[in-house]
Amino acid sequence: MMPNSMFLGLGYAFTVMIVMAFLLNRGMAGRKAAIGAAASTAIVGGLLLGGVPDPVTQYLQVFRGLSVGQVPVVPLVGLLLLTAIALVSGRLFCGHACPLGAAQELMSRVTERKVDITRFRPRTVRGAFTALMAAAAVAAPFVLSANPFRFYGLQFALAATVAFVAVLAASAVVYRPWCRLLCPFGAISEVASRRSVLRLRRQPGCSDCGRCVRVCPTEQPVPDGSMSECYLCGRCVDACRKGSLAYGRKGR
Repeated sequence: MMPNSMFLGLGYAFTVMIVMAFLLNRGMAGRKAAIGAAASTAIVGGLLLGGVPDPVTQYLQVFRGLSVGQVPVVPLVGLLLLTAIALVSGRLFCGHACPLGAAQELMSRVTERKVDITRFRPRTVRGAFTALMAAAAVAAPFVLSANPFRFYGLQFALAATVAFVAVLAASAVVYRPWCRLLCPFGAISEVASRRSVLRLRRQPGCSDCGRCVRVCPTEQPVPDGSMSECYLCGRCVDACRKGSLAYGRKGR
């Protein structure tokens, strides 16, 4: 990853997150806005910039570097920065500024019905896979080549291409399978976003009709929920007839 691409990718990510945060706050980030952001991110952060920001490579590089007695400053700072963003804005990066997340979001719109994976304890599966990837980065660094983000480099390395295509295909039947089951940064940002300052919240005018819960692919907009698996996809915003969902701070 070239430094210029990395900085451009971060600049793009910040821009799209600010725009989507504004639209969410105004109740304007429904289906069309989410699809537009996903398409833009897949093209700009993905195809044009080579798949950046890429928190998975950063995660693997941190553990690989530490295992050989080095402190990988750039990957570590990048990972900490994205984690700080999750502490402030929840899964806004994952939802709208991550190139791989964008590809999954677009593919998820192909079919409405999805396999419910909540009974398989996706957080536990993702946590175990996160630990496995850290161990593999230390003991078998060739696993870095299977990172699906690397597909965006358009060098079509076999492992990365197979991983990317598999994730994309699975996204048609399972909502964001990489994010919810496998992504190491997904595990980190889920924990961070439990205490996020900004999140989608029900407003006093909410009648508790349940429409938002029924359309949510991760069953998140429950009263007093942590919203830690909310990807801000806009489905609940479109479903709410009273405009009783708003992205902001508590007590807004």
